[in-house]
Amino acid sequence: MSVSELKISDIFLKKILEAPLGQVVTVLGENLNCKISLDLIEQNTPKPGTEFERKIVVSADGLPLIRAIIKFDRNVLPQSILNDLLQKRSLVGTILNRNKIKNKKNVIYLDLDSNGKKILRVYEIRDKDSVLFEVSEEIRLDHLDAIRTKYQI
Repeated sequence: MSVSELKISDIFLKKILEAPLGQVVTVLGENLNCKISLDLIEQNTPKPGTEFERKIVVSADGLPLIRAIIKFDRNVLPQSILNDLLQKRSLVGTILNRNKIKNKKNVIYLDLDSNGKKILRVYEIRDKDSVLFEVSEEIRLDHLDAIRTKYQI
């Protein structure tokens, strides 16, 4: 399902969904009058092998707006990208830009949960025929609405 198929009439929410990986904090900061933070919660191998997961949370005023799990395989990534990721100093979007890799989302799943409080989305970042990253996101609409109400946005 694409963003337009979800029938999202909220322009700000569309901006969030369409922002390139690593640019969501900028979009939130330009549109909300509060502190925005991005925290790397953990990065590890979920099981022995070559696959890694990086878990992040993007918050506004302390409320988690977006939780994301970014999966990558060390056998697929170029060594320069892998080295940057394993150092845990740079965001994935920054690493992609530094390596001149197109930051285009190939959405493979997009849905609104049954009570309308969360958007769930899975997308890939590809380079040629390889999937470099698979990103699973949970976007909390109830928290976004709470921030908008608090700051009358």
